[in-house]
Amino acid sequence: MPQKKHVSLPQLVLIITTTVYSFSSMSTAFYMMGIKALPWFLLAGCGYFIPYALIVAQYTRKYGDRSGTVYDWLKEALSPKAAFVTAFLWYCSYFTWMVSLFMKLVIPLSILVFGKDITVAATWFGIPTQWLVAAFGIAAVGLLTFLISRGFGTILRFLKVSSLAMVGLLVLSAISNLTLVFNHPGEVWQNIQQSFSAPSFFEGTGDNLLSQLPFFIFAITAFGGLDTVASLSDRTKDSRRQFPRGLIYSGVIILSLYIGGIILWSGANDLGSLRQTDQMHLGNLMYGLMGSLAGAISKTLGLSAGASTIVYQIYIRYTAFVLFVSYLGLLSSITFGPLKSLIQGTPKSLWPKRLTKLNKQEMPVKAFHLQAGIIILVILAVTVNTHVAGELFNQLTYMTNVARAMPYFVVAASFPYFLKKHIVADSELFVSNRRLSTGLALSVCACIVFAIAFQIWEPFSLGHYTDALTLILGPMVFAAVALYLYHRGETQRMLLE
Repeated sequence: MPQKKHVSLPQLVLIITTTVYSFSSMSTAFYMMGIKALPWFLLAGCGYFIPYALIVAQYTRKYGDRSGTVYDWLKEALSPKAAFVTAFLWYCSYFTWMVSLFMKLVIPLSILVFGKDITVAATWFGIPTQWLVAAFGIAAVGLLTFLISRGFGTILRFLKVSSLAMVGLLVLSAISNLTLVFNHPGEVWQNIQQSFSAPSFFEGTGDNLLSQLPFFIFAITAFGGLDTVASLSDRTKDSRRQFPRGLIYSGVIILSLYIGGIILWSGANDLGSLRQTDQMHLGNLMYGLMGSLAGAISKTLGLSAGASTIVYQIYIRYTAFVLFVSYLGLLSSITFGPLKSLIQGTPKSLWPKRLTKLNKQEMPVKAFHLQAGIIILVILAVTVNTHVAGELFNQLTYMTNVARAMPYFVVAASFPYFLKKHIVADSELFVSNRRLSTGLALSVCACIVFAIAFQIWEPFSLGHYTDALTLILGPMVFAAVALYLYHRGETQRMLLE
């Protein structure tokens, strides 16, 4: 049997930080709201992210050596049935995200290779572009499934490479912005004031505080991903002690990176001038901002036109490289983690034996193959009939929007019951005051309820009643499927006894 690979504490902090932190979300926040994004990120960080990180840290301290993640956290605090339904919802919420990411892989790769996004053209080499996107996505599904089936070491390498690449992007943007600040110190305060007075550019928001509530939802989603990296807890050295530490250290770093990034970009750049260019939009915002930064650096350093072009290409191509490897790292973790937790962490009686069977590398390879096959079928369906299948996929995405938030809510809501049942001793609690711990759970629940309510209300207010109904029905459909699987497995188990 191969030696089980583990993640050290420094590696864990690096992986968690670069998985949860999104450079794209930070740059979007700066471009759409300027310095006014800070209060909302602080509110989301202090009201949702830090309390949720403490809750997850407490659960992983108790169950860090197990494979079930969400299921293990909830089966004692609530019940095995509630735990299974929540774990199933958690997995379903990642499925459409996997499909979308596989179909987006070709965009940063094309910018890295050709210096531009080839997917905007109708055809490429005489072939309809959507077929090239589908072919590349399907090839990526097959290759990634093959690679992760070879063992956790492959996933760890993907995560390390993507984490180091993201660190490089953070360093590049920080040094570039600091160079602008040091060379133009008189413009810093002027840029910050302009950033503060610039009208809110985030869709549906204005200068009125209440109108900016949609941005609060955006800020909450910018902190997503803790549940994904929690599936690595049983792969961490001394997991019950080290993984919770890694979560807390990473949480502080992530919040600091968001706040520091927004302040630095606001001070070093003229937001009004950035918005005036017609070459920047939400679809290419990361590349647009880094390209603009390259131009500002070239101008500051007095580079020639030829040298400026080279600097520009380096900046946007490295940004594309970071996004490409980040997609690969994220896909390697979400194709492995949620499925591993669902198949290996829940009772084996709920699944066909072939799905729970492990290969020599201790991976559920048959389950990976089934998952890959379904993803490929969805990609083909969306490509063959772009209108009907595309609309169905959009509705499936709507179904998972609320379903993705529900597990977070259940995990937070279960925490007071976890405390009340004294599953762990007081000496093992990160927050020894149980009332304060309950307050942290209620804070997370309140943020999630608000986010869900807004997600449902927004399409209603715009008259998109089908979308609103789909948001509500999604979790109900997934929960019904989970209950069917659970009851079928329980019936089969009782018949065998």
